Amino acid sequence: MKQFILSLVLLSTVFTSYSQVDFVPNSSFKVEVGLPNNSSNQAFRDLMQGLVILTPSYQHTFNNSFSIGAGLRYGFFNVNEFKNNVDLSGGMHIAGAFVKIGREKFYGDIGIDYGVRIGYSANFFNTNYNDSLSGKPFSNESIFIEPTFGISLMATERTSFRLALGFAVNDFVFSADQVGIEQFSAYDINDLNKRTSYFTIGFGYSYYFGVK
Repeated sequence: MKQFILSLVLLSTVFTSYSQVDFVPNSSFKVEVGLPNNSSNQAFRDLMQGLVILTPSYQHTFNNSFSIGAGLRYGFFNVNEFKNNVDLSGGMHIAGAFVKIGREKFYGDIGIDYGVRIGYSANFFNTNYNDSLSGKPFSNESIFIEPTFGISLMATERTSFRLALGFAVNDFVFSADQVGIEQFSAYDINDLNKRTSYFTIGFGYSYYFGVK
């Protein structure tokens, strides 16, 4: 994975150094669909499987390639029923919103878009244990920060498709009570105290307004 990311960075450097700017984006509507891969904490990585992250957003890019944007975020992580011995089932829904700052620039038909999303999310742990205990999902709130990187390829004069990468760090710690059980007995306490984070790789679509 490190070699893959390094290749993307080198590719972007090549386009920056040797290509001429043909397309100058202005405002755009973007949609990204990604597959999240848990990176910490240990219990979250073992018990929850990332299925989808959906991110619609609006972005404005200035003449100097600086960009600002805002959007919504939905994600779903399914309980891995093969990684627990307490018959836990269900999943976690993430619903949130974010703002983004970054840069977006095209070199010929190839575009580079990178930045940082800062947002808020409500997290709903809809499991069979929570349903038995309270009749509703356990919920909490969190702030997340997500560096992003994307490479776009123009499809028409106003549309492009993109490879999108992100690494989201949430300020909540995944714990047993969130899924309705007493404890994670198989894990060291140091592995459980880490903030919840996940790496996302996916694809996106952009439609551009007011092309310069």
